[in-house]
Amino acid sequence: MKGDIRWQQVTPAGALLVSTDAALAGVDIERGQTVWEKPELGGLPADSVRMVEGSLLMEAARPGLLLVFDPVTGAVVFDSRRLNLAQIVTRRVLPQSGTLLVHGRRAAGPPVVALYDLATGEQRWANEGLFEQTEPQKKGLGGLMQRLVTAASEATALEVLQAGPDMIVVHTLLGLRALDARSGAVRWSAVLPTARAGNPARHVRLFPSLDKTDRIYVGFDDRLMAYRLADGQALWAKPPTIEGWVHGIVQHPNGIIILPESPPANQATGNVRIVNGVVQTGLNVARYEDGTTIAQKPLRMHGTVTDAMVTGGSAVLAVDAESRTFVNVLDVATASLRLKKDVKIKGQLSYAELTPAGLLYISRPDVATNAEVNVIDLASGEPKFKDAIESGKPLSSSDYNAARYSLHHAVEGTTLYVFA
Repeated sequence: MKGDIRWQQVTPAGALLVSTDAALAGVDIERGQTVWEKPELGGLPADSVRMVEGSLLMEAARPGLLLVFDPVTGAVVFDSRRLNLAQIVTRRVLPQSGTLLVHGRRAAGPPVVALYDLATGEQRWANEGLFEQTEPQKKGLGGLMQRLVTAASEATALEVLQAGPDMIVVHTLLGLRALDARSGAVRWSAVLPTARAGNPARHVRLFPSLDKTDRIYVGFDDRLMAYRLADGQALWAKPPTIEGWVHGIVQHPNGIIILPESPPANQATGNVRIVNGVVQTGLNVARYEDGTTIAQKPLRMHGTVTDAMVTGGSAVLAVDAESRTFVNVLDVATASLRLKKDVKIKGQLSYAELTPAGLLYISRPDVATNAEVNVIDLASGEPKFKDAIESGKPLSSSDYNAARYSLHHAVEGTTLYVFA
């Protein structure tokens, strides 16, 4: 190799990347031979080369250039120079169709959204009109606001969802856009019904529908809405609301559990409650038919509800508050909590099941806390075992390795086996 070696790393695909002053190279670990070299990536710092989320591909960035490539073969999937892009804003792998969606801005000219084949690097289509205003052009201050929102939208990462083989739904600050997956043409547009009309949502998430293939769900700020895939029409008269931002949804047979997360205190809306610096939240369950909520008021939570593990007609909630994990049990049909108050556990919730004895749970360790197994009495909220079964203690605080203290488990009939 030419030049001094700056750094090396093994990628998740098993390829060895070596950076020198002259090039970035891929090395066959078994044979010790250089498989490929890219001189244009010579001298890159280590933090400029990273894995593309949702794939085994790697991306390398330097001013004016971004490459997405296969680390094993060196084949380039995307090169920002092909579209003269000065800034890459969004890159999202869509495993369902084996494609990569890229959104970027040029030094001059309109922004572009393009789709690439992951296997060949071939560009399937490019769309330069995604950020055009669909509303009538306004004058004066209204027109200025339109232009400001358009400019901000071009520079904001897209939320992306592959909605079946024929459609890709994206969210920009201008609203929802459904793109034809084969041509990139816009099929329909929709404006989200935010709390203040005309104000873009701060926090948007797109969710596929698991059982009803005619729709998608969109979480925006403290609201959720169902949209028909065929034409983008809202399926509910008004969106159900929670307290906090929509973190995720769980599609239970008895309703859609809307999981809240704590927004930054200066961005929270509605009735804001802050305890020990954490914005308190509220969870609810929406009906599939019309989006109305089962509980009249959101159920109060300590913080972000990170998960809801379905067990029969219930869901075990994992709540992250002040860097600690709490659990509770939600009866989905009635949108009510089984425990009077959340119960603190060690680590993070990994497995849960409702048994005749109570809530059986297994946690996974984090960087400072062991994993544990215990049963919580649903009547009293107290753990059955005074001393939980733990995964072991590190020799010292500087010796903690979370992976070493994971609890592996298996279920066989009515028996749960846990291995530490």
